[in-house]
Amino acid sequence: MDSSETNAKKNRGKIYTPAHIVKHILNLGEYCGKNILKKHVIDNSCGDGAFLIEVVERYIKEALLDKISPQEISADLETYIHGIEINKKEHSKCIENLNLTCKKYNLTDIKWDVICADATKITKYNNKMSFVVGNPPYVRVHNLGNNFEKIKGFNLTKSGMTDLFIVFYEIGLKMLNKNGILSYITPSSLFNSLACKDLRKYITDKKLLTKVVDLKHNQVFNATTYTAIMVLDNNNKNTNIKYFEYDITKNNVVFIDNLEYSDFYFAKNFYFGKKDELKQLKQIAEQKNDKSILEVKNGFATLDDEFFIGEFDFKNYVIPIIKASTGEEKQCLYPYKNACLLPYETLAKDRKIKEYYEENKTKLSKRSLEKKSKWYAFGRSQGINDVSKTKYAINSLVKDTNSIKLIKCPSGVGVYSGLYILTEIPENIIKDIIVNEKFIKYVKMLSKYKNGGYYTFSSSDLAKYMQYELRKRRIQHGQLNLFKSN
Repeated sequence: MDSSETNAKKNRGKIYTPAHIVKHILNLGEYCGKNILKKHVIDNSCGDGAFLIEVVERYIKEALLDKISPQEISADLETYIHGIEINKKEHSKCIENLNLTCKKYNLTDIKWDVICADATKITKYNNKMSFVVGNPPYVRVHNLGNNFEKIKGFNLTKSGMTDLFIVFYEIGLKMLNKNGILSYITPSSLFNSLACKDLRKYITDKKLLTKVVDLKHNQVFNATTYTAIMVLDNNNKNTNIKYFEYDITKNNVVFIDNLEYSDFYFAKNFYFGKKDELKQLKQIAEQKNDKSILEVKNGFATLDDEFFIGEFDFKNYVIPIIKASTGEEKQCLYPYKNACLLPYETLAKDRKIKEYYEENKTKLSKRSLEKKSKWYAFGRSQGINDVSKTKYAINSLVKDTNSIKLIKCPSGVGVYSGLYILTEIPENIIKDIIVNEKFIKYVKMLSKYKNGGYYTFSSSDLAKYMQYELRKRRIQHGQLNLFKSN
């Protein structure tokens, strides 16, 4: 794939859905059986027609079973099946693919209601669809270009670093009639990203969600996106949902549990799993963050690690630093004293440091610096105030206990590329809590997937888990000295 096609995919979110996944999405969305006849269905980002091909195939087969004439089937295909695609080339492919599908049944000259248009500007399908299906485009905020302001104008895209797929939820829901069902495959970041906060609340307030399939680390697209199938029902009468996971060995969805909304929606996020396991996760997520027990923070953000971190031929203003993600120890050019930025003139008294800075001044000045920050300082101030304190560096990307890197950092040592823990809790207790299968299970349930079977977690995720475990130990085991160092 050349760079122009890669950029096009980023900017338009053009990713094709495998046929077996299409079938699961339609089945879960109840687009099957006799129920689909004389019902309006749309894919509002239809691409080359992956969903519409299967929709047409199903419609024709059901119509034939119902002994509907070829003339009436053709009229139904023109009346009840709809699509929108913004790209002219993809739109043409879609029409061609639909015609080829119909040709197998000797149906020709169908006047398809598949339009080449921008779905964000189309309203004629609103309140008319019994089914909305598809794989909405995933385009992150930094790739939206001139469309950013338009996208931020939608009701569900006010929070965080938005993504185009959120807009397509809003568009799709507007298209549904009062009994309509929406079935999408979308990034599983919908579960926990700040950008999807308003969408999660809307879905929960309206009790729209009926089914979820978490595909976990199974990447059905040739992309780094991790996905889930979400089914929303405008006429939902149930107080619970069906939660499934995807079994890649069988290419099938596996039922896990029935969940009440209160089981999976808490701390403003969606969490899925077995009901009993979610109870403890809810206790952890909803507890108050008590900084008197411990704090978890992000390490240095220099915004140019290549400049500030490495090996230097000068010794002044250099401190040891731990790369939390790997456990490596390196050196760091540290232009601070007692957490305060030194004057450049003071640093420049060392000729080698001055030459090093001057050679790199242009690129350092181009960083996205904090307000009032100097060109020669770190890009962000995080982590600077704690250099003088004892702390524990920890990587935030794990898959099992063997992948956990927990390193004690004495006063005067910095941390970057990961998190660090500030606490008076003895080291053996910290290790026992973190280097533990229970912690790995907790991280997995957060559903923040990364390549290679890894999971990530935030500083808040770690702090809440550790505080929960510490409180539990103090209560269960009467460890009165738990919060005192050895």
